[in-house]
Amino acid sequence: MRVVFEDCRIVSPSHDVVNGYVVVEDGAVVGVGAGRFDGYADERVDLEGLTLLPGFVDTHTHGVEGFDITASPLPETVIEMAKRFVRYGVTGFLPTTVSAPHETIVRACRAVREASKLWRPSIGSRILGIHLEGPYISREVAGAQNTEFIRPPSVEEFKIYYEESGGLLKQITIAPELPGAAKLIEVAKGLGVTVSAGHTNAGYEVGLEAVRLGVSKATHLFNGMRRFHHRDPGIALALMQSPSVYLEIIADFIHLHPAVVKMVVDHATPRRIVLVTDSIAATGLGDGIYSLGGLEVVVEGGICRLAKTGDLAGSTLTMDKAFRNIVSLGYTLREASMMASYNPAKSIKLGISIGDIAPGYRADFVVVDDRLDVVKTVIDGEIVYER
Repeated sequence: MRVVFEDCRIVSPSHDVVNGYVVVEDGAVVGVGAGRFDGYADERVDLEGLTLLPGFVDTHTHGVEGFDITASPLPETVIEMAKRFVRYGVTGFLPTTVSAPHETIVRACRAVREASKLWRPSIGSRILGIHLEGPYISREVAGAQNTEFIRPPSVEEFKIYYEESGGLLKQITIAPELPGAAKLIEVAKGLGVTVSAGHTNAGYEVGLEAVRLGVSKATHLFNGMRRFHHRDPGIALALMQSPSVYLEIIADFIHLHPAVVKMVVDHATPRRIVLVTDSIAATGLGDGIYSLGGLEVVVEGGICRLAKTGDLAGSTLTMDKAFRNIVSLGYTLREASMMASYNPAKSIKLGISIGDIAPGYRADFVVVDDRLDVVKTVIDGEIVYER
């Protein structure tokens, strides 16, 4: 079946067409052009001058609208998250655990494996795999992670998680300074798992060594890391200075001041930035009392903090808002698309092509209006959400 999306601006890392069309066959992009498509089409979708972007990809999200993968490690939880993310323009995501008991993480890995078998476009966002944020992190910068469940890196335990996920363990966040971390980095990299440095108290030199060993991503840069000082820059600067490392940014302007976000993007260039939400179950539900990894979280004014310490505890950010925020700093739609779609997908070494609008890529799109609000979400060429 051939579907043509037409009369729209098309913006992606590969294109910026003011008035054009995209041809989709069997869920994949087969053509992009300007003007009107004169060939045969089984279906035409008139987008009436709206903007077509690659669907957003969130590689770090704990929950949304009452569902949390750690609190409820079931296939149904993952499916419900997928259903809800499409309204925010998300076409692919990694449900993300926090530090938890071994059996809980095992169940979360199984849940993602089973949910991925059930997935189809009409359900919602693609289930790209699972991201384990911990449990091999530093107690000194645990942030909103429950220290009761933080433990030393274990290759044997990690291999169990990988096997239970059916190979869908795509990213793990660890503190590279911990004893045993170097071996875990080596093993994870060998299995194709992206190793991200986060919740780490490592210094600058240890950070550089971690990159040499195989760390290729930074988990929410600056947050959950040794604080930067001009005489002790810590791992954050090492990660920023390493061209092979993708940098996660929570662009809610709460976790990082807008000026810091701009400094990081300008230094690293949009090619290395991965926008994430770090969202928790409170996302989309409003203020109140919630839980993250067994810790009580108070949400006021959309800001999540641990009830006990006041530390930031994830966010209620959504990818569409992160996209709008990054554009508000002066970056082009094309650059923002790279940070919200293309880079996230590339950072986790997927076996499918998503994050761009070009021949050979899956037809995963988000349609936005002049305010960059989500109007439609498309997965495999199928409209799965309309405002």
